[in-house]
Amino acid sequence: AVEALRDLGVDPWVVDFGSPEKEEGGLRRNLSDHVLAVGAAVDAILETTGRPVHLMGYSQGGMFAYQAAAYRRSAGIASLVTFGAPVDLHRAILDRVPMEFVLDLIGQMGQIESALLPSGIPRWATRLGFQLLDPIKMVQQRFEFLSQLADREALLKREGMRRFMENEGWTAFPGPALRDAMRDLVAHNRLLRGGAVIGDRTVTLADITCPILAFSGASDTIAPPPSVRAIRSAAPRAQSWEIRLQTGHFGMVAGSRAQRETWPAVADWVRWQEGQGSAPAAAHPLGESEAKAPAPSGFLVDLQRGAGTAWHLGVDLLGGAGELAVDRLGGIGRIISAVAPQALRISRLDAIRVDTRISPGLALEAKAAEVPKDTFFLFEGRAYSYAGVNTRIDNIVLGFLVCGVRHGQHVGVLMETRPSALAATVALSRLGAVAVLLRPDVSLAKQLEIAPVDHLLADPECADDAYRVLGREVLVLGGGGTPRVLGAGIRDMEAIDPAEVTPPEWYTPNPGLAGELSIVLITGSGDRLGVNRVTNRRWSTSAYGTASATALSANDTVYCCSPTYHATGILVCVGAALVSGARLALTREFAPASFWEDVRRYGVNVVFYTGTLCRGLVNAPPDSREHDHSIRLFAGSGMPRGIWQRLIERLHPAPAIEFFASTEGNAVLVNLTGEKIGSIGKPLPGGAEIAVAAWDIDRAALVELESGFAEHCGPGSTGLLLARVSPERGEVEGKPRRGVFAAGDAWLDTGDLVRCDNDGDFWLLDHLRDVVHTGKGAVATIPVEDTLAAELSFIDLAAVFGVELDGEKAATIVAAITLRPGEEFDFDAFSHVVHTRLLARERPRFVRVLDELPLTSGHRIRKRALREAGLDSTAGTDHEIPAVLG
Repeated sequence: AVEALRDLGVDPWVVDFGSPEKEEGGLRRNLSDHVLAVGAAVDAILETTGRPVHLMGYSQGGMFAYQAAAYRRSAGIASLVTFGAPVDLHRAILDRVPMEFVLDLIGQMGQIESALLPSGIPRWATRLGFQLLDPIKMVQQRFEFLSQLADREALLKREGMRRFMENEGWTAFPGPALRDAMRDLVAHNRLLRGGAVIGDRTVTLADITCPILAFSGASDTIAPPPSVRAIRSAAPRAQSWEIRLQTGHFGMVAGSRAQRETWPAVADWVRWQEGQGSAPAAAHPLGESEAKAPAPSGFLVDLQRGAGTAWHLGVDLLGGAGELAVDRLGGIGRIISAVAPQALRISRLDAIRVDTRISPGLALEAKAAEVPKDTFFLFEGRAYSYAGVNTRIDNIVLGFLVCGVRHGQHVGVLMETRPSALAATVALSRLGAVAVLLRPDVSLAKQLEIAPVDHLLADPECADDAYRVLGREVLVLGGGGTPRVLGAGIRDMEAIDPAEVTPPEWYTPNPGLAGELSIVLITGSGDRLGVNRVTNRRWSTSAYGTASATALSANDTVYCCSPTYHATGILVCVGAALVSGARLALTREFAPASFWEDVRRYGVNVVFYTGTLCRGLVNAPPDSREHDHSIRLFAGSGMPRGIWQRLIERLHPAPAIEFFASTEGNAVLVNLTGEKIGSIGKPLPGGAEIAVAAWDIDRAALVELESGFAEHCGPGSTGLLLARVSPERGEVEGKPRRGVFAAGDAWLDTGDLVRCDNDGDFWLLDHLRDVVHTGKGAVATIPVEDTLAAELSFIDLAAVFGVELDGEKAATIVAAITLRPGEEFDFDAFSHVVHTRLLARERPRFVRVLDELPLTSGHRIRKRALREAGLDSTAGTDHEIPAVLG
């Protein structure tokens, strides 16, 4: 290749890693070392020649070239030329090697890697493994060699290739690099999906902007043409070209065809890119259809089915019906490996008792011991390992001890989403203190009135204001690293040297028990704030329940759109990632404009949402990056039915899994399949026992039997959702209803009205505070909202609420709506739906067309704000609906 290119007028430079078994430290190299070395070579050539580099790579060298270009964001690179370099490794390998085998191998990589060091994989094993990828080709080559023994000229032409394939072309393979390649490039397919970590930075091929020429071989079984063409999808901002050769993996760079076709085309490409000629005759631009990725692999489908199987078998598994469960799983085969982790999580959750040691701090410590080098979370393009985060947390704990924080004290955390906020929250758990997660978006003084704290920790941006409100010392964490001067009354925890701190004798890491308070969340808005007291049991319910329902594993990267001070952020996203080993991608705020960039950069495949958040995605203009996306599911709570329907239609085949969790206690339900859009699903196995008491919506009271006990609610009727209080399981009693169904029982009133269908699936009807009591009877508002959004295509969001008009004793129903982009309000159509699809007492008397509906920080509609605003025509356009259809 070097000789041919030089003869054609190209100046070739060679990146040679040497033989790892002969180089100092060669067998300890990981994937990052190789990619960074390629980048260093580019810098060296730039410095020497002063000209951009055409970076070329064959097979794995092409994969290194792609990653180096992405890491550099194409800086200093004139173009990329690759030969048989697969980008979609699922297409390249998994058609021949089952995914289960790959995942099992990766699971054993820690032991294998240790066994391989310091020898690595010997050169003979590298050669054999590569040849076994195409055993038929290997036999054909041997046969051709034997058949040409009498033809010396023919043998001489093939001698170089024979010697290369038999011995000279192979070196040992470093164990760490193999582990990285198997985990990131094969199992996670990160060249295509994004989220590779080079050094401590996340890398996506979507950052490549320079032109790309990819050679593919029609008979290449090592890097099949579809796996090569996937560069078009992986790097959508680059102009990608392909040259297809009628040859195999080796023939495109070695032999007579390479001399006649490959290297002249490369020389033409270089001259064309430098403005000195035309494009190679054989090159053609890659189109989107040629790069389209396949549907989710069978294993990923099985994984999701496995979660459902484990979920629906949860009661049997927990009830000891092990044989029954095995019988029911007997014919599933591959799904067994997907079911097992979910069943173990459900069993773990069910086994928790009030004195069980469990907490976020303990969970992170366990992961740091198990997989220290793996990535825990990603933030602003950087990756943080379990070991690194665990060390940071231990250091923060030492800082807290110096500042006088003790076990059981309440410590306010006033911080925006950032690594230090997450680390501080887990550090307080490790210390045994209670983290009071304060919200920067509401009055600090009002928050401290309902949630007093012993100490207050803030990020640098909030510290001065916090000190003025608190009137005593405020601790600061984050943004350190260099000496700095902070205001009076502010203590810089970054200036504390952990090496000089000796923990007191009373300190025991991770002392938290299931029944103990772990986190306090601030709920509500304006003047009506409340607190949500979260025990370690409640945290574990959210963590294990979410991980089980979404079938999370170390192969996933979850995207957290919620702040770390929000319940979804700290309980669902952080918790589920910790107990499953999935990577956590954090963002400061959700923005549709940057969402798809983040999906590519981090390799996101599970997205957690709250409320109406996904509205931004379904209302955004079409984006080419949303096609062939890597997301396998959306999961969250409170998504309006209309948004839900539009989301799954636009981003098919990713489904949405809807959760429901009570504000306090452990009532958790999940719509696992997403097939019943709008349903909140079934109770979580291992969570609190759920019951529904019949509810008289007009009287706003339980329906009682002659005995005085409440009546159980049957299918199709309206009932009050209750969760049994079980102190021995570590569940908070709060203020329960007692003697509901039997003497001495205790149930937590969730404040939510539900309906259960004949399949046992629950449907949320309304929150008690939002029921409208009209002159014709009480009305649950959520079904009305769902009907309006489903029947009227111009509606984006709908909120139904009651207002008290002057001179009227009962509330009047009002519907407030926003319009989908580009749509206009059709009053006649709205009036028609109101009169034909709603019962008389459900019909709104007024409809308000607003630019926006007021939302909470959790993207939920603030109906109280709408009620208080009433019919304020300055905020929008009001229309009165006639009582009779015209």
